[in-house]
Amino acid sequence: MKKIFLVITISSLLFACGNNNDEVKIEAGETEIDIIDTEIERMAEIDKYSAILLDNKIDINTKEKQALALLNAYDQYIQYHSFEAESFEIELKAGELAKNLGKPHIAIKYFNNLMERAPEEKVSAMALFYKAMIIGDMLHEDELAIKTYQEFVDKYPNHDFAESAKQSIKLQGKTLDEIVAGFEKENS
Repeated sequence: MKKIFLVITISSLLFACGNNNDEVKIEAGETEIDIIDTEIERMAEIDKYSAILLDNKIDINTKEKQALALLNAYDQYIQYHSFEAESFEIELKAGELAKNLGKPHIAIKYFNNLMERAPEEKVSAMALFYKAMIIGDMLHEDELAIKTYQEFVDKYPNHDFAESAKQSIKLQGKTLDEIVAGFEKENS
């Protein structure tokens, strides 16, 4: 009986010691968990990363990381606050930023989503124009770019960028030499 009691006591002590090693105790102030859950907090994140990117003192690698963090902040805002009027502008900015980061497919995703969510908003026209630019300039899909520019001209014939879209249709897919030759022919 003493042996059984001794085995149970030792087992209990080992079990108790083992459990204490597995427990993680966090003292107050030791770890800060920042959960962003409101529109104000998400806008503050956007403002924070935007300000960091404007700082000329940071190196290019840091800027790229901060730009990706800003893109994530834009994405979070769009995901959780798509019902807010500001989300249209933010989605346009997200597409522009993705384009500038060399992520054309992500940019097009933002532009397509924006045009679907807000077809009557002014930002939809810009989204369509930027989409055409990306398709032509970054993805080199000349036929699709021409169709997209034409869609822009058809939908927004009085837009400030309608003439630019028309010129892009004429020049899309041409080499620099072909463009120069065309200008020389027109001016002679």
